[in-house]
This record gives sequence, C-alpha cells and structure tokens, in this order.
Amino acid sequence: MKIKVEIMALAALIMVTSFSTVFGASSYSIGISPLIMELQMYPGETQDYEVTISNNTFETMQANLSVGDFEIVGNGKFVFLDAGTYEQSAAEWASLDDEQLTVKPVSYLKFKVHVKVPRTVKVGGDYYAMIWVLFNPIVPKTGNIKIAKILRFGSILHVTIKGRPARSKLKIDEIKIVNFDQVATITQRGLEVDAYVKNLGSTSFKISGNVLITSPDRKVWGRMNLKMDTTNLVMPKVTRKMYALYDRTLPAGEYIAKVSIKSDKHYLGQKEYKFSIKFSTGTTRPLGINIQFSPKEIVSDARSGSSSMGKFEIYNKEFTSINATLSAVSLNMNEKGEYIFGATNLKDVRIYPPAFSLREDQKRIVPFSYKIPKNSENAQMVFAIKIEAGVINSSSNMSNFYIPVMTRINGMTKYGFKITKIEKMITGESTQSTQTLRVWVKNTGNVFTKFNMMYDILDPTSNYLTMQAKSVSKEELTIFPGKERYVDIPLRGYSYKKAGNYRLIFLLTYKGDKNKEKKIRMETSFDITNEDITKLMRKDDLK
Repeated sequence: MKIKVEIMALAALIMVTSFSTVFGASSYSIGISPLIMELQMYPGETQDYEVTISNNTFETMQANLSVGDFEIVGNGKFVFLDAGTYEQSAAEWASLDDEQLTVKPVSYLKFKVHVKVPRTVKVGGDYYAMIWVLFNPIVPKTGNIKIAKILRFGSILHVTIKGRPARSKLKIDEIKIVNFDQVATITQRGLEVDAYVKNLGSTSFKISGNVLITSPDRKVWGRMNLKMDTTNLVMPKVTRKMYALYDRTLPAGEYIAKVSIKSDKHYLGQKEYKFSIKFSTGTTRPLGINIQFSPKEIVSDARSGSSSMGKFEIYNKEFTSINATLSAVSLNMNEKGEYIFGATNLKDVRIYPPAFSLREDQKRIVPFSYKIPKNSENAQMVFAIKIEAGVINSSSNMSNFYIPVMTRINGMTKYGFKITKIEKMITGESTQSTQTLRVWVKNTGNVFTKFNMMYDILDPTSNYLTMQAKSVSKEELTIFPGKERYVDIPLRGYSYKKAGNYRLIFLLTYKGDKNKEKKIRMETSFDITNEDITKLMRKDDLK
C-alpha cells in the first residue's frame, strides 16, 4: 500500500510544528537527526548508528519507532511505502531495540539502529529505508478534553553495497514538448521541454542536464539547463522528470530538441526529439555561440589624460572548445537607446591577449588598457570590446558579441535633461503596447548618464489617475550626451472620465560622478480627446 505525502524538500521531513488544546494554542519544536545516514557496507557486514530525537516542548512526548520504505517519484515528491515494498529496500536489514520511547519536556533521547546486510545480496548497488518516529503528546488524565496532533518524522537510511561496480544504467526514456502558445495566457509564452529519465540499474544517480533547440539547418534557437523538483536524486528502479522552460516564441517550422544528461562530469546519454511549430507570431532569432560575459558593461571614472585599466570574464558554455578574437570598436546610441557598434578597430585600446581558445566550461579573465583623451568636447570616453567567437574547426558558426565600456572624465562632467516632445500612440486595438504615450528625453549634458523615471498622471481637475508613482522601466536606462531617446508610458488601465489637458509629472533619477544618485522633477502635458477615451476603454467598460 502506498501512502502519498507531499514534501517540498528533504529537510522538510523535520520541521517546527504545533498542537492545540481547547483552551488555546502553543507552538512547539520537535526534531530528529540525522536527516540521512549514508553507509558503505559489504555483504554480511553489521553496523550500528544512533538517531537523536529532541523534544523542546513543555509536554511529555511518546515516540513510536518503526522502519519503512519510500520512493522519490517523477515529480520529486516523496511516496512513503510499507517495509519491503520498494525493490531496492533496506528496511528488512534495519532493526530497533525499542518500538516506543518516552521523551521528557525540553530533553532528547538517542536510540540505535542496527543494520545487517544479508550475505546473499549482490555486491554494488544502493538500498534505502526510512526510520520513522511518530510523536504523540501524552495527555494527563484530567477532566479537561485536549485535542492533540500526531506528528511523524523520518530519517533516511542509504546503504551502498561495496564490492565490484554495480549495474548502472540510466536512460532518457521519453521527451515531451508543451507548447504554451497553443494554451496561451497573457503572461506565458514559449515551450516546456520535459525529459523523463529512467534508472534501470541498481545504483543511484545525482544528475544534471541541458537541452539544445535547433532547426534542420543547424541553427541554434535555445540552450537551457534542465531542472528537477525537490532533489536531483534518481533512485534505482525509479523514473524522474527533468524540465526546462523556453521563454520565447519560435517562428513556424521544424525543430529538434537535443537532451543531454550527466552525473557530475560524466556523460550519461543524449536523445533527440523532433517537433514542429505550425502557427506562430514569433520574431525570435537563432542564438550565437553560447558564451557569457561578466560584467555586461563596464562603467568607471578617470582623470583627463590618464591611462585606465579594465577587465571582464568570458565563460564558454558551449559543449565544445571555441576560439575568440578580441578588438575595440566605436560605440554610439540610437533613439531607442540601443547601442550602435562601429566596424573599425580602435588602436588606442590594448587587450591582453587579443586572441585565445577556451575549452568547454572554461572561464578566463581578460584585462585591457586605454588612454583617456586630454581635450574632448564631451566629458567621456566610450568604446566597446568586440568578441568574435566560433567553434573550433567550424568557420560557418561564428558570432559577434560586444561589451560597452564607458568612462566619465572627472572635473569636466555636466548633467542635464530635457523633454523635447511627446507623442500619443492610441489605436482601436486592445493591447497595451498599442496604447502608449511616447516621451522623448534629451541628454543636454556632456557625458553618458544612467537614469530612470517615476511618473504620475493627473486629469484636468488635478486628480491622480495613478494609485502610486510608477516606473517607466524595471532597469536603468542609458543616454549619451546630445542624444534623444524615447520612453513609453502605458495609457491603458486608467479611468478617463473627461476629455481635456492631462499632466504628466516625472521624478527623474540619474547617476552622476562616481555613481552618486541625483533627482530632478520634470513636468509636461498632453491632451486626451473623447475619441481617445473611446479607444482606451475596454469593450466591457462601454456596456
């Protein structure tokens, strides 16, 4: 008989808990340790170990002891079983001196677990059992009626049979794709890749994995690490589920999900699954070489005419070795706030070394140096480190990456902002992205600036539409000197009672020299017509 009990983590087997009386409720702490005992034993060998139970309550507790089985099933939940039910059970190997103990208030007791491995057991392999402790508060025999909650805790016994290597076999049994676009909600898009891993052997595995999404033309559309709920332990004769979420919308077409699994650094297997996307509105592009950088951009302060140094880390997350060639190029910005990278190498920036190789999963710190100009119209020096990376022996699979480098020149910086124009973007469609107020901000200073804006909207009678000030962006925005860029403010979701002139009040926060935070209050206005109000209201609002 299987008794299913859901536990979020192994440590949750021991928790702070409580029981109540009709006269009130109190919280009590009860404990058991160790959470897990791992033994390595030969066939026929006997070992003893101690389990401690603690009663930090003010009541006497009766502890009933027993030995049972459990499994960690596909979704990571614990399923508790009768002794001898699990195929790789060690429950019949474990015995206890007592079946019942009395634990006094604010005290602890220890009891021994005797483990004897049969001589006939096959060498190698992992076996499991659960040492159960059932706590029951002892209620005094009085006229008062008390309601007590019985509490059960467990300590895992894991026995590995020593000897020659055991039969180990773990395989990817099945792969499934869940397309969220077919069961779409407003907040969920993309795919879920499910890989079911089956342990056919007699040994346990602690595994990790990843999934690669490719198209038949060998372009890579996604790389994700596979996750497992609760624990990554795959017990013998058990199937576990691994999953990865792909949070983008793939264009219509044919694709392949390639799942790989490993234990520590030992490769265990790979399996491919072909699937298709029939209908899509996605604009996702294929990925380049899978490398990561830290930091994503480099910001600093320096003196005019001085030499400056910087560094970053490059991390190869490809499944093979790569080559990387580094150079420095010019850096600019467009009206969307996107960086524009030049094509010509800058000779004043030196990178050490300018070319190297990285093995799979290898990291490298790359230093570089550059000269700050003495006389400059702007109080800054900006450029980008360009990284051309490709898989070794594959000239067709090349990708370009950029790390912006931005330095303020001390003593020359001036900061300023100006709202240059405001555009209403209102259509009859119902999506929030088509109902926005586009505000153009100009950097009137002479240095790049990181900024953000909190805003409030007021109606013609100076009533606030916003319940509280809102931010135009979750992250800081960058703007270059003399440049204009826009920020979009959603107009949907507010109650517009009348047409007229509405006010937009900003609190602009920016980072000055040495990243010191400063604030500026700004204000502008825009008109809302009756036609705008009709378009901004949902159909349900018009009934």
